[in-house]
Parts: sequence; structure tokens; C-alpha cells
Amino acid sequence: MLTIPSFFAAWAEDEGTLGSNFIWRLFAKLFLILRFPTHTLLWNIFSNGGFLVYLAGLLINCLFYAFLFERFISFANNQLKKKGNSK
Repeated sequence: MLTIPSFFAAWAEDEGTLGSNFIWRLFAKLFLILRFPTHTLLWNIFSNGGFLVYLAGLLINCLFYAFLFERFISFANNQLKKKGNSK
């Protein structure tokens, strides 16, 4: 959910049309984090492959962060269950 607005905010910042809204500037900076790992590690492939390849890389990033978030939630739930059973 954050990748799309941060992509457009970073795009507007690159074009010089972002303005001075704090939230949109925050989204523009957030894109530097959300573009990891594909656009950070494999920039030449995704920047030269065309628009659809670029968007496919963003989709891979979304899946990567969804996987990390799911693993974090699962780990936290397991820790809470262990803590509840030990009492």
C-alpha cells in the first residue's frame, strides 16, 4: 500500500512538481527504502528494461516486504503463545 504513493511522490520530486507538503516529501523519501532489494541491487536491469519491467520489480519488492511482515507477525504470535503457556 505504501509503494504506489511513494513511487508517485518520488516521481513528482524528480520532476520538481512535488511542492512542500510534508506527507508527500515523507513518501518520496520512503521510496528509497521501499525500492530495495530489486531496484537497489539490480538497478541496471530494472532501469533499462522498460516501464513494465520497472513495475514488475516494484511488485517483487511488495511481495518481499509482505513476506517479511508476515514472518514478523508469525514470530511475534509464536513468542506470545510461548510466553502465555509458560505462566
